[in-house]
Amino acid sequence: MRIVQAETGTIGLMGHLIADWPTRADAAAIVEIMVSYGARVIEVQIPFSEPMADGPVIMAANHGALAAGVDVARCFEFMKEMTTRFEIPFIFMTYANVIFKYGWKEFVTSAVAAGARGVIVPDLPLEYSAEFDAACRDYRFANVRVIPPNVSDSRLDALCAAADGLIYAVARAGVTGAQTNLNQDLKSFVSRIRARSDLPIAVGFGIASAADVNFLRGIADLAVIGSQTFRVFGESGIAGVQTLWSGLLSK
Repeated sequence: MRIVQAETGTIGLMGHLIADWPTRADAAAIVEIMVSYGARVIEVQIPFSEPMADGPVIMAANHGALAAGVDVARCFEFMKEMTTRFEIPFIFMTYANVIFKYGWKEFVTSAVAAGARGVIVPDLPLEYSAEFDAACRDYRFANVRVIPPNVSDSRLDALCAAADGLIYAVARAGVTGAQTNLNQDLKSFVSRIRARSDLPIAVGFGIASAADVNFLRGIADLAVIGSQTFRVFGESGIAGVQTLWSGLLSK
């Protein structure tokens, strides 16, 4: 199953936000901006107290959302509202403990009912995902694999064999938000994935500008804009998000 169709030689955008953060109206306005300026997929994060893959900007937003009472039920409500309003595919992003507590199958069925096409779970290793994977297959719901750049060939083989929907390639080791040096090593990393899978490849971690997006053109299928959206919202509100996203696909 493909969440989005790849188009050779082009680059699409993948947005990231937290459901209902800082308010549902703000989050919905951010989604509308993302869709208007080229988002082909949007990941909606369910907040978690220890978001190990996220840097300080998104971590602070997770904690703020939790303090404001954003729970799994509200995230499903937000997802349902967005998938009803917009035609592009939406996926969830969260951490394994959230899904385990809710119930592997129960999470999948609720997410599908809300219109989500899949989920990114960066801290759920392949070796421990069998029960979740089975539920995902039963309901045609993608467990999107996250692949780090320092992956061994044997591990990459296993991850690509299990991949569904799309593949999230991490541009550098570490957490989200820090600056990424886009270079030949990243091209080689994505090529290693291409040799093993025909699924669309999204590249994230540190992608923050039109220059970054242009670098990925012809390399990746999607450029993931995460921390930068949170950062500009904190500095300039909705107007800042619109300014950022309106220029991302400029050459």
